[in-house]
Amino acid sequence: MSQRRSGLLSGLIAGFIAMLLGAASYAAVETFFYRLSYEARWFGGDPAVVFPAALSFLAGLIIGLAAWTVRARNLFLPMAALLYAVGARTLGSVAGAVGLRWEQGFPATALQEEASRAALALWSVAQTSWQFWATVGAAAVPAFLLTLLRVLRMRRKAAAAETRAEEDQPEPEYRDPFEPVQPPKPTSTAAAVSLFTPRDPDKDAPPATR
Repeated sequence: MSQRRSGLLSGLIAGFIAMLLGAASYAAVETFFYRLSYEARWFGGDPAVVFPAALSFLAGLIIGLAAWTVRARNLFLPMAALLYAVGARTLGSVAGAVGLRWEQGFPATALQEEASRAALALWSVAQTSWQFWATVGAAAVPAFLLTLLRVLRMRRKAAAAETRAEEDQPEPEYRDPFEPVQPPKPTSTAAAVSLFTPRDPDKDAPPATR
């Protein structure tokens, strides 16, 4: 019986696509964030803290839900979801900074330089600010937990299916080590009687003719 697939490859592909979707969502909101009204931007508190955390949570939620579209059973997948969450937060922030410059009218030739500048600024923020890692955690927690829950559920189903398959198999018939596989063919009873039974002269005599 061949081993069932663990679903790792399909899970990695689904997670990578979800990471790109999460980063795109993060970048889109950051690009057009300043078009919102003042009340909307300050609805939940300081927008420099609340909105990055909310967008990171949304990106992690997309990654975690992507794991439920595949039947993955490999325990490496939740760890990959953590990396995807960090990637979605990082790519989303850099792409959002570039999109904001594009929305403000920067020429397309300057966007590559702006991307490098945004990446360096993000690296500096990551070394000095706890808020960046708080937003990373907001993305990593749902991505990891949802993926882990899916993997454990699929592993439990696979174990139950294997147990049922073993129970449905018939038990092998016990055979003595010296017992032949094929039993010997029975001999004719009539032949055995005719060989070993003493003859009766009266019965065996031919009938008299008249």
